[in-house]
This record gives sequence, structure tokens and C-alpha cells, in this order.
Amino acid sequence: MKLNQYRYLLLLLALITFVGMARYVMPFPADFEDSYIMDRYAQNGVDGFLYEWNQHSAPVQGTTGLAWVTLVTAVARLTRGNVVSVNSYSGLIFAILTLVAVYAAAVRSLKPGSRWVAVCALIPIISCPFFLRASGNGLETSITVFFVALSVYFLHYCRGSLKESLLLGLFSGFTFLVRPDLPLFPVSLYLSQLVLLDASKTARAKSGLALLGGVVAASLISLLLAKVSTGTALPLSASLKLALSDLLLGRLPAQAYIHLFGDQLKFFGDLLPLVFLAIFSVMLTGLRGSRKYLPIYFATAVYFAYLFTVLPIMDIGFRFKLPLQIGMAFAVIHFFDATEQAGLLEGRRHLLIIMVTILVALGNSANLFSEKKDVVFLRADHTDFQQMGEALGKIDGIIIASPEAGKLAAASGKKFLDMVGLNDVFIAQHKKSPDYPALLLNYLKTDFGMPDVYIRKTHTPDPRYTYLEILPDFNKIYLCNNSDNAERTGKVVCLYKSGSHLKEIASSLAPFDIQIGLP
Repeated sequence: MKLNQYRYLLLLLALITFVGMARYVMPFPADFEDSYIMDRYAQNGVDGFLYEWNQHSAPVQGTTGLAWVTLVTAVARLTRGNVVSVNSYSGLIFAILTLVAVYAAAVRSLKPGSRWVAVCALIPIISCPFFLRASGNGLETSITVFFVALSVYFLHYCRGSLKESLLLGLFSGFTFLVRPDLPLFPVSLYLSQLVLLDASKTARAKSGLALLGGVVAASLISLLLAKVSTGTALPLSASLKLALSDLLLGRLPAQAYIHLFGDQLKFFGDLLPLVFLAIFSVMLTGLRGSRKYLPIYFATAVYFAYLFTVLPIMDIGFRFKLPLQIGMAFAVIHFFDATEQAGLLEGRRHLLIIMVTILVALGNSANLFSEKKDVVFLRADHTDFQQMGEALGKIDGIIIASPEAGKLAAASGKKFLDMVGLNDVFIAQHKKSPDYPALLLNYLKTDFGMPDVYIRKTHTPDPRYTYLEILPDFNKIYLCNNSDNAERTGKVVCLYKSGSHLKEIASSLAPFDIQIGLP
């Protein structure tokens, strides 16, 4: 066999290994709480209510990006498949495309005789437990990471030409539709590349302006598409905006900060190998010899810093592992390049890169079983919400409210008020109003509908924060079951006092050992 054939065989083996691990080592589909939020959007889209959280209602901005919802809805319509399977397999396909994009970008940095080493760049990603988990959870994570990898692949075309810079800017701006914060990665990547080019300051400045002009133009078009599709130009839930302001302005209790940031420090374990390998390689080759890798490191650092700051409050801080793994993939290639420039013999270089790759894989795989256990727990933890949703779904005209939006909302199929911010346009506009409670009460009764039942878990770190979008005096509106029952079932079920379905709701929940004290 020719050398290229061996290289492609290694790539195929790596992809098959990844698919096998994603499909059989991790639970597949990784269908837990957040996955079912996307499943509900997709199912509503299949039923003819695209971007609508509640059918026959206006589109809402409860999703972080339009591209994934549009894609899975279209695929589900064409294939007439189950939305859970469509979401999961679509995510798996984009994960494979991510690996192919990383491989293609890595090959460019290697000489013809050493291009098989590009497969080593895939190992840090394939062995990352969360990449395996995210590949099958049906969320927009897979397509987000794919566009991160695609941005690196397009770095080859960032050569200072005004036309190329403009096109790269347009590409970066349109990634807004994938995830509103995603343009941060390609923009920082290409700008840093332009700074490092061997060109005059004037030429680099013109290219930078062309890049930013493309970003602004594409972003404005994306904002317009988002506005037309969902009724808002910024599809980020207002609960995130309000939570972030509370976080930065010190409005949360001290234990909340300890919970949010203390637990995130463990993710520096994923950062340290990348930093060590990058610094070691730069020391061997110097800054000039590391030029083609420095923009990747810079963009990874910028995006990591952003995600580390914002995502902990969203309970999805583990997502910033993935851009780090993209950076780690190219740090492996940089290390191999550095050993070549240092004059190490070819056989020793090959042996060294294999050993480094194995060590990275072992470091990632150490968390494989704990990650799998976490996914299994998440699936089981929300089974009772699925059962309750199915029971409540049999009641005509019921309106449910809960921060547990996933299986409860998807299984019920009823009008559902997600207390994590699906009514965020109203909240963002009126949160600071002195009569906000009265305005919210009127809004719920008229525009949305007063919930007949409200369900939440009991072990919330800060109960006041849970009720961010519930009336501050909600106890005057709801009748809740007693505390002993809440401790036994792990849920608090509140019924609106004058709800027309009061007895029917109580009888439907009775099989789940939830006894509700009626007024």
C-alpha cells in the first residue's frame, strides 16, 4: 500500500473508533434534560410551528441559535424520523465532520512523509469524554464545535488579501446563527493571523478593516434573520442576561459564588496540558517558527476565557472543554513540528509523538467512566418528570410551569411556561419597573395564561434565585404541597388556587406518590 493509503486507513480507523465509542460506550442518544428542550422545538417545527415553544403561540427566543433548530426540524420532516434520534444522529454526523476538518487542517502543517501524524491530532478530541457525550445529546454543541474546527481550516486562506479577509469576515459573522457568541472565535483567530503577517502596517490594517466589515455585515443580516424568525434579534434567554447581571453586580449570596466558581476550577486540568505543550513547542521553535499555531492558541484562549466567565451560571460550564480540545489537537502537531525543527531523528520524533498522544488520551480517558455515570444519572434523574409529563398531558387545556423544562415539557406536549426564561422579552422590558409583580401577574393571566401547576426540584442551592421569573409573592398565588411530601418525592408541586383543573391534576399525580393538599 502507498503511504497515502495507510494515512487514509488510519483516519478511517480513528473515525470508526470514535463512532463506536460515541454509540456504545456512552449512552446513545444522551437524552437528558436539555436534550428534550431541543426535541420539543424540533417536534413543534415538524408539526408546523417552527421556533415556537408552545404551539399556536408566537415564536420565542428560548434557543441559543437558529441553525440547529432549523436543521434538525428540516431533517426530521424529510426523514419522518423520531426527533430524538434525528437530533442525536445529526449531532454525531457533525462530530465526524469536526474530526475531518481538524484532520484536513493538520495535514497542511505536515510534510508529505509525516502526514499520518495528523491522525494523532484527532486523539485528544476522540478521547475527550464530553465530546463523546455531546455528539449524541441532540444539542447545538456539535455544530458549534464543527464551526470552531472549520474556522481553523479556513485559517489557511487568511493571507492578507482584501477579498479573502472580507469572505472570512462574512463567514465569521454568519456563525452568529449557530451560536450568538461563536463569532468571537473566528474573529480573534483571523485578526491575530493578520497581525502576524509579513506585510506593511497599512496592508494589515486594510485587511483587518475588510475582515471586520464582513463580520458586521453578516452579523446584521443574521440579526435580521433572527428578528424575523423569533421576534428578537438576540436569541439568548433573558434569564441568562439577568443572571449574568446579578452575578457581576454581586447580587447572589456568597454560597452561590462558591458553588458556581469553585466547581469550575477543576476544568483547569484540561487547560494545563495544552499550556505546557504549547509553551514547550514555542520555546523550541521561537515565536517566528510558531506563527501558524499562535493564532489558534490565541483564539482558544479568548473563547475559553469568555466561556469560563459566562457558562458556569448556565450549569453547562463543561462545554468549554471542547474548544480546548481543538487547541490541544494543534498543540500536538506543533510539538511534532518543533521536534523536527530541533533536529531530532525521524524515528525518535515519531515515537515521541505517539507517546505524547497516548498520554493525552489516557489523561482524557480517566474521566470516561465518571462522565458516563453522570449521563446515566441525568437520564434516570428526569424519568419521574417524564412520567409526570405524560400523566399531565392527558388533561385538556392544562398550563404547566417549571424550571425542569426538558422531559416534563416534551412528554406533556401542553402549554408550558419554562421558568428559565422563555418569556424573556417581557421580563427584559419590565424587570426594573416598580410594579413588575403586578405587570407579570397580568401578563401571565392575559398574554400567556396563569399556570395550573408548577413543579420544581427541592434541592435548589438558592430558592430565591429559582423564582427569578416567578412573582416574588408567589405563595399568595399558589397552594403548595407540604414540606414532608416534598422531601419524600424530591419535588414541590404547586397548584394555582382557582385553577379549573385542580382535582384532575391532583388525581393524575396521585400514582406518583404526590399528595396535594387542596384548599
